[in-house]
This record gives sequence, structure tokens and C-alpha cells, in this order.
Amino acid sequence: MQINIGLVKSESQFLLKELKVDSSTVESRVLDTVEIKDTNLNLLFFLGQNPPEGLQKTFEDEEKFYPVVGADSLGLDVESFESLNYEELCDLYAKVNARWILNNNIKTVEHIYPTITYLKDLWRTDRNAFFEELWFLIKTNLGTTQLTAIFHDVKEPRSEKNDKPSLSHSYVTGFKSPQIFEGEEKEEKVMKEYENEFGEFFNITEFDSANGKLVATVQIGLSPILLMARLKTFNQLQKSILIAIFSGLQAEQ
Repeated sequence: MQINIGLVKSESQFLLKELKVDSSTVESRVLDTVEIKDTNLNLLFFLGQNPPEGLQKTFEDEEKFYPVVGADSLGLDVESFESLNYEELCDLYAKVNARWILNNNIKTVEHIYPTITYLKDLWRTDRNAFFEELWFLIKTNLGTTQLTAIFHDVKEPRSEKNDKPSLSHSYVTGFKSPQIFEGEEKEEKVMKEYENEFGEFFNITEFDSANGKLVATVQIGLSPILLMARLKTFNQLQKSILIAIFSGLQAEQ
């Protein structure tokens, strides 16, 4: 797992700290701010009371995916940020990310009914859009650094013969935003490994706090879904939100 933290030094440059969790090391590099959108950031700081004027639109777009906060609020400047070691950066990330996740959790609880209604409509009308929206909802409520969901899909015949559509697997995955791909042998194998875990509408089969690995099985109607996430923490509120979402989606299916 890797955690990427950035600090905007100017309108043209930002400092990137890459936290390698498996080796407990940090790598630093300076990038052009035009690369912010294409960098898998987990936290971004800016100097001063407000972001640089030329980057305000970028910041507004990015704060949907991860925390974007003023460095001053945490007593940070460029020099002090550059001097932080791995443990200090992890503590900083945990502190800011926990606040951001809690805010997302509260918003989700407040809007749980319309959210479930919206997802149920997508489930019936646009399955790919459903999984993209579900992916984003889980990411922002769990603060995942990586999230994958494998699900049943229908593969249309590629020939012009009278072949019938066949059942297959697809998966939605990503670090910052979701992409859907056609499943291959790897996805078939993983679903096979967990097939005995399906049955309940939601079940956490694995959570390893040491390496931040979470695996959960979901059943919506007759459709099994396997969730695999990398994240820093997982608490009871987050678990309760997932239970509420998937129990709501299960109803009347």
C-alpha cells in the first residue's frame, strides 16, 4: 500500500511525499501542478488561507476524492513539511483523513434514504453506472487508497451467430476514480475462492489492520459482489454505514 501526500509550493509546483507502507519509507519529488489531477493523491495541502487563484478549480474538483486542507491550520510550512519522517507523515495523514472520512460518514447517514433509492434505480437501469457510484460511495466513506469490486456481468456474443449472452465477471477498480474492466481468469479464480462466503447481504470475511486489507462479500438479490479494499482504518461507524447501504439495496430485490 502507498499513501501519497502533496503540498502545493506555488501555482506551478507541488511537493509529493510517497509513503511506502510495506517498507515504512518515504520518497519525495517535485512535480508540476498540472499533474495533480493525474496523481493518485490521498491528501493535499496548500499554503496560506486560500489555494492559489489559478488552482481553485482544480482544488474544487479534487476535494471530492480526498482531503484538501490549508497547511497553516496544522502549523505546517514548506520547510517543516519537508522535514517530516515516515511516522510523522503517517500520523498527519491519519489525523486529517479521519476528520474527512467522519464528515463523509455524517453526510451519508443524513442522506441514506435518497442515496439508496438512487442506487436501486441505477441497479435496474444502468448496471455500470451503479457500480461506479457504489465504488465512489464506499471510497469516500472508508477513505480507501485502493478499491476493487468484482461482480457478475452478462457477456454479449461477439459473433453474428445466434449465440446467447453468457454469464461472466467484470470488475470496477481504481485509486482515485473508478474504471470498469472485463474480468479474466484472475477474477474468476478470486470469486471461486470466496464462493462459500456469499449468502448474507453483507459479510466482512477479512480485515487485517496491520496491512490495511479489507475483504467483504455482498449479495444483492442473486448477484454476488466481492469487495477488496486497502485502507488505513476501519471502525464501527463505517461498518454500520455499509450494512445500511447493502441492507437497503437488498430490500425488494
